[in-house]
Amino acid sequence: MVFSMTKIHRYSGLQNNILLDNMAQEIIPDKQSVLSCLKQKVYYVDFYQREYVWTKNTVEVLLNDIFYAFEISYKEHKDEEMSQEVLEKYNWYYLNVFITNKVEGKVFIVDGQQRLSTLTLIATKLYHITKNDNLRDILRDCIFAKDQFKGNVFCIDNDKRKNVMQCILDGSEYQDTYKNKTEETIIERYTDISKFIDDKLLDDVKLTAFIYYFLNRLVLVELSIQKDDTPMVFEVINDRGEALKPFEILKGKMIGLLSKSDTNKYSEKWDAALNRISGREDNFFADYLKSQFVFKKNASLEKQIINSYHRYIFDYNDIANKLSFRRADKKHHENIKLFINNELDYYTSLYAKISTCGDEFVQYNLNINDISGLYQQIMAACDVNDELTDEKIHAIAKEADRLWVLFVLNGIYDSNDFQDVSYRLNEKLKGLDMASYREVYDEIILQSIREKRNVSGEVSLLDFNSFLRKNYTNTNRRFLRYLFSRVEKFICEHTNQNMQNDIYYISTKTGNKTGYHIEHILSENEKNRGYFKDVEEFEDQRNLLGGLLLLKGLDNISSGNEEYSDKLKTYSNGLVWGHSLCEDFYHANKDFDKFNKELSDKCNVGFKAYRVFDQSALMERSRLLYEIVKVIWEVS
Repeated sequence: MVFSMTKIHRYSGLQNNILLDNMAQEIIPDKQSVLSCLKQKVYYVDFYQREYVWTKNTVEVLLNDIFYAFEISYKEHKDEEMSQEVLEKYNWYYLNVFITNKVEGKVFIVDGQQRLSTLTLIATKLYHITKNDNLRDILRDCIFAKDQFKGNVFCIDNDKRKNVMQCILDGSEYQDTYKNKTEETIIERYTDISKFIDDKLLDDVKLTAFIYYFLNRLVLVELSIQKDDTPMVFEVINDRGEALKPFEILKGKMIGLLSKSDTNKYSEKWDAALNRISGREDNFFADYLKSQFVFKKNASLEKQIINSYHRYIFDYNDIANKLSFRRADKKHHENIKLFINNELDYYTSLYAKISTCGDEFVQYNLNINDISGLYQQIMAACDVNDELTDEKIHAIAKEADRLWVLFVLNGIYDSNDFQDVSYRLNEKLKGLDMASYREVYDEIILQSIREKRNVSGEVSLLDFNSFLRKNYTNTNRRFLRYLFSRVEKFICEHTNQNMQNDIYYISTKTGNKTGYHIEHILSENEKNRGYFKDVEEFEDQRNLLGGLLLLKGLDNISSGNEEYSDKLKTYSNGLVWGHSLCEDFYHANKDFDKFNKELSDKCNVGFKAYRVFDQSALMERSRLLYEIVKVIWEVS
C-alpha cells in the first residue's frame, strides 16, 4: 500500500524528512468514516495541543465543501429510498488525515483536534434537529462514549471543553465566565454551525439523507503512531486553516522531552506563564533570546530568532549549547524544568509588567516613540526574581528615552543601526549595578557620536552647534511634537500650571481641528526676510528648533502667514512655550518669575517677551530651548 501524507507543514527540510522516513514503519494508516471515527470512541487532548481556535470562516469553508459534495449526489438519488445500497452511490468526501498516539491505554490526538472537534459540534447540531430516533441514538454515540469507570464521557475528553459541551448538548445557555479560549470558541462555532445548517432549510427527508451522508461518506484517514515522538510529529504537521505558531510548537518540543509524569505539571506552568502575555508570545521569546544571548548586530541570527527560534534553540549553535534543551544534552530534563520554573515564570511576568505599568518613561518609549530594544534592555538588566525589578524598569526606560533623544538631536540616529546599540547595551547591562547605568548609556552615546562623525578625542553629549543643525527640514515631525510636549511638561511642573493636554495627546494628536501642528514663528514674508542678510539665510534659520512651536489645528491654520505681532494673539491662548513670547504672560506670575530666575542663574539664559522676533530673538530662543533640553534630559 502506498500512502501519501498530504498535510506536511509548509516548511520542509532535511530534519523533517528524516523524521518522517524514520517513522514510516511506525505509522499505521486506517481509512474511516465519521461514524467509525467517533462512535463510542474517546480521544484525549495532549499538553502540546493548542486551544480550539477554528474561525467562523474555517468552519463555513468546511460546511460548504461538505454540502456541495452532498448536493451533487442527493440531486441524482433523491427519488430513491435511502438504503445501504443507495448510500454507497453517494460520492465520498475526503476530510484529510488525523493522527493519534496510544499511551497507557488512552488514545491521544496528535493532529486533527480542530477538525474532530468541529465534527462533534456538527454531530451535536444534527442530534438536536433530527426527528429520526434511530439516527438520534447514533449521533449521540458520536458525541458521547461509555466508559466503564467514568460512565458517559465526551468523545473528545478534555476538561477545557466539558462544561460548554454539556450546555450545548442540553440546549442550555452557558452562564459562567469563559475560563479559556476553547470554551469561548466552541460556543461561537456551534452557533455558526447551527445557523449555517438552519439556513439550509432541510426538510425531514433531505435532512435524513444528509445525516447518513455525514456519518458514512465523509472519510478521514487515521494515522496511528506507535512511537512516543508525538511532539516532533506535531511540529511538522499543519492543521487545516490554522498554521501553528512557533511558541505552540516550542511547547510541544520542550515539554515532550520530559517524562510523562511531568508533562501535565509543566504544561500548566507553561500555560500560566504565557497567558500573561497572550497575543505577544512569539515577540516575547525573540526578545528574551536577544536580551540574554545577542550582543551585536547579526542579520542572519536575527532572522532565525524572529522566524524560527523554536527550531534554532534545538539546533547546533552557541545559544542552543548554552540552553542545553536538546535530547542529546546532559541534564536536558533538569534544564527544561529550571527554565519553565524560573526564567519563563519571571520574564513573562516582567514582560507583562513592562507593557502595563504606568511609568511615564515606559509610555514615552513604547506608546509615543516606539523605540526598539526597550524590552530587551530591561530583561537583560533584570535577574530572575530581581528585587529591584520596578526600579530597573523605570531607570532603563528613562535612560533609553534619553539615549534616543540625544541620538536624534545629535543627528546620528539611524533606525537600522540603533538595534546594534540595543544589543551592545544588552551585554553591558547584565549584572550591572543601577548606579552605573548612566555611565554605560553615556559611553554608548559618546562612542556613537565619535563613530558617526569619524572623530577621536573628547566630544560632548550635545553641543550647541549640533543642536542648531537640527531643524524643521531634517527632523521627524513626531519627534518635534514629542520634544515640545516634554518642554511644556517641564515648564508647567516647575511653575504650578496645568498642561493644556498631556504628552501623549500633544505628541500624537494631529487632526485638523484638535491635533497639534508645528508652527514657524517667522512666516514667509518680506518683513521677516529683511531680518537676515539674504533669502538663503532666512530659509535656513527660520527652520531652527528655536523658531518653532506647537499650535492646535485651527489656531495654526488661522495664524498662517500673519505678521508676528498678529500671531501673538493666537500664541497667548496656546501652549506655555508659545505664550511665553507674549508680554501678558509675565503679568503677576510669581511662580514663573521664580522658575525663570532659577533657570537664568543656572543656564545664563531665560524667558522673556518679544515685541519683534528677528534674527537675534531667534538665536536667543534657540539657546533657551537648548538649555531647557539639557536640563530635561540631564546633559551636563
